[in-house]
Parts: sequence; C-alpha cells; structure tokens
Amino acid sequence: ADCLWLRNVLTSPFSLSFKVRVWRYLKGKDIVTHEILLDGGNKVVIGGFGDPLICDNQVSTGDTRIFFVNPAPQYMWPAHRNELMLNSSLMRITLRNLEEVEHCVE
Repeated sequence: ADCLWLRNVLTSPFSLSFKVRVWRYLKGKDIVTHEILLDGGNKVVIGGFGDPLICDNQVSTGDTRIFFVNPAPQYMWPAHRNELMLNSSLMRITLRNLEEVEHCVE
C-alpha cells in the first residue's frame, strides 16, 4: 500500500491510521464496502500501524506492501467504523511472498 498521509492517533497510544492506495485485492474484496472506499474507490484507511502486537508494521511514504486486514471491530465504532485494521505483519513484495500469499488464498 502506498502510504499517503497520517491521521490522528485514535485507536491506542501505539496505533496510527493511514490512508493507503490499494493496487490489488488477493482476497476479501467483497467486505470492502462503498462506505470504506475513498477517493474514487482505490484508497482505504487502515489502522494498527505501530501496534506492538504486530511485529512488522512500520511504513514510510511510498512503500508498497502486502498486508492483511479485517474491518474495525464494533467496539471501535463510531470513530473507526469505516476503517480496516491490520491483522498481521506487513510483507515486502517479492516474487516468493506473492506466490506464498496466492497459494494460501487458493
């Protein structure tokens, strides 16, 4: 995902939300509703960056990564109702990583 801007720290002292451009869905596009999509449908807000429970969650502007998310749980509503939350470490895009993720999705 291409990190575009930083929002206020809302989820926890360790968690940041970013607006990211989605280049490709490997699975779960059906859960990304119209309310979640931004800026013409190719961007979403993802929270959980900086969460100490997720090992690799550091990003810089311009990074492109593979990541897995879930919709924000109801206890985080209404502030984060239309956000997605990281549920695993970020992965660098390599041929091996892409093949492994695609194999898991199948």
